[in-house]
Amino acid sequence: MRLFLINLILILFSINISYAENIVSEYSVSASGLKIGKFEWSLKINNGSYKSKIYLKNSGLISSLYKFKGEYLCEGVINNNVFNTKFYKQYWKTKKKTKVVEMNFDDRLIKLVQEPEEKEYARLDLYELLDYSDPITSFINILHGNSSSNTIDGRRVYVMERNFFEDQNKITLKISNYQNIWADHKRSDLKKIEFFLDKGSFFPIEI
Repeated sequence: MRLFLINLILILFSINISYAENIVSEYSVSASGLKIGKFEWSLKINNGSYKSKIYLKNSGLISSLYKFKGEYLCEGVINNNVFNTKFYKQYWKTKKKTKVVEMNFDDRLIKLVQEPEEKEYARLDLYELLDYSDPITSFINILHGNSSSNTIDGRRVYVMERNFFEDQNKITLKISNYQNIWADHKRSDLKKIEFFLDKGSFFPIEI
């Protein structure tokens, strides 16, 4: 998810997951110090299930140079305090292309659909991936206290690993075991994620 590569600044405070069934945070998106878009992230929890949505769109004075729109959705169940993906959908649109990814899970990945359809063959057995989550669910599990989470986003697989030895307000997630699904090389365009937490909030105040 390329949204993690952009600096995100919180503009709406979020509340603690322990006391809320519906959490919403809004962010502004900036690149090189200039606002280029807005970002909304919601999480709904109800009777052991959850749904999380991310909506991302260009905005601001120079947004015409960076036209994009992204919609991300994940749904699943909560077992033993762990969020488990059942369905994930990603829609990403720019001036030049539109991409859609859909994945279904049942302890392991059971279905992956992409538009446009991928012409390459997979470099690993996707349906042997056990206990993997979509990127949103992985990040939610990290925020909820997990130390690591196996992740698949439709293009690559990797592990998010939290470093607990830093300042607890600033968290660094190391991206390890990175592998491109549809290409032979293992060059990573995502090496780490840094985010900042504040007392009383579940979502980061800045990513």
